[in-house]
Amino acid sequence: MNTHIIRSLITALARMGVAEVCVAAGARNAPIIAALTESEGVKLWNFFEERSAAFFAIGRILADRAPVAVLTTSGTAAAELLPAAIEAHYQGLPLVLITADRPRRFRGTGAPQAIEQKDLFGPYVSACLDVEVGASLSWPTRIGPRPLHINICLDEPLDTNQNGVDFLAHHGPAAPKPPAPPLFTVTMEPTAVLVSGLTKAEAHQAAPVLAKLGLPVMAEATSNLWGQWPDRPRLDHLLHVAAESHLRALDLRQIIRIGGIPTARWWRDLENRPEIHITNISRQPFPGLARQEKVQTLPWSCLPGLARFQLPPAVLASNAPDVQARLSDHPLSEPAWIRELAMHIPTQAQVFLGNSLPIREFNLGVSSVQPEIEFFANRGANGIDGVVSTWLGTSAIVRESWLIIGDLSAMYDLAAPWIMPQLPAGNRKLVVINNGGGKIFSQVSSLRSLSRQARHIIENRHRVTFAPWAQMWGLNYVQITHPDQLEDLPDGPVLIEILPDADQTDALYAAMK
Repeated sequence: MNTHIIRSLITALARMGVAEVCVAAGARNAPIIAALTESEGVKLWNFFEERSAAFFAIGRILADRAPVAVLTTSGTAAAELLPAAIEAHYQGLPLVLITADRPRRFRGTGAPQAIEQKDLFGPYVSACLDVEVGASLSWPTRIGPRPLHINICLDEPLDTNQNGVDFLAHHGPAAPKPPAPPLFTVTMEPTAVLVSGLTKAEAHQAAPVLAKLGLPVMAEATSNLWGQWPDRPRLDHLLHVAAESHLRALDLRQIIRIGGIPTARWWRDLENRPEIHITNISRQPFPGLARQEKVQTLPWSCLPGLARFQLPPAVLASNAPDVQARLSDHPLSEPAWIRELAMHIPTQAQVFLGNSLPIREFNLGVSSVQPEIEFFANRGANGIDGVVSTWLGTSAIVRESWLIIGDLSAMYDLAAPWIMPQLPAGNRKLVVINNGGGKIFSQVSSLRSLSRQARHIIENRHRVTFAPWAQMWGLNYVQITHPDQLEDLPDGPVLIEILPDADQTDALYAAMK
């Protein structure tokens, strides 16, 4: 009964350019899995739980910029995909969510494994294709830069005697030519550029434009502009670390934001700075701010057009704090530790930065990186969900890859290393900055008046160590308390637990206010 729609489904996936499927198996999706295992030209990744599978799929998309599918069984298994759907929506990623379902007649009955899966992901998908036996089928030939939900209703018997297809023989049409960029203008006032969330290819496109503009560039690590790159103009004289203190010290009236939404709190505070003109140039359509006055959001195709403007540069105040000197004064603080990591990560490595403090602290020490280091991060919704799984997806086919996360991010994704035996061998360094809780909240000024008990609850303070986690998944484990210990790390997969000095960290942040 189900053979026709299953074959139609996998043929449609091939035409959309899907070449990898992350599978979390169950009885209801077993016929689809059977058809995929009989197919050529498609890679299957096997997971025991759905949330890791979906974030791993995001990692694969970030690495290869091609659509990837995740396949679940019915019921609450489908709901586990929501966090990744949200992340992919705000990052503009072609994630295909395939949820097996019971026939439509079971909806609203409370029957086992039957929930209301149609439109489960709401506004976070471009469409929900609800497919059932006997219904007319109309599949898209390509997927755009947003998630797509395919809910496929399968009736019993669940026949697993399915034939596959050759994915390579079903390539869809080429993507349409993008429209011509719209005309735009900027004001002739003191200007700085903020850059974050660029792929390596996008950074190569942006670098000559930034060199031509000659404006100060506040570049986060994920701008992928730092370090030396062949066939790219040097920007050393223009780049500044995107420290909060540097941003506050800018005398400007206009900002050009290139790429993703910046991590800095200073960016949020622009909601209350209506005198500052903001031009966003990004592949995503989001302005990153709620205010509409003096804010324009332009497509990526407008980037070359920036080079025609001759804008006066913003000025960084002469009394701006020397960030690198402050880090040296507090060598065992969290940001100084992360600068040490930046200096030890070898050239041409891949680095994935966890949200909350790690990505902000790496921004302070990013000027110390080796040549040709490529940075990734999950920044769609700025959460800590699925970070380890996403990193493992990005690292799947590279030799040297590092993840730098906080302790709560690690505990939020403890199941992620399940996939590691399926990955090719590589030097994967999983660095956990263990500061005993969510210390990002200690930097939020509105929370400082809380009682000691309330702050303990909000920061989720703990005494967990991560050696048992490494042992559980068969990883090498190293606990580090001094930077010299970074010199002789073992090859292969290693969990590195760093214990920063809390007093030095507090003193550093106090000095940088």
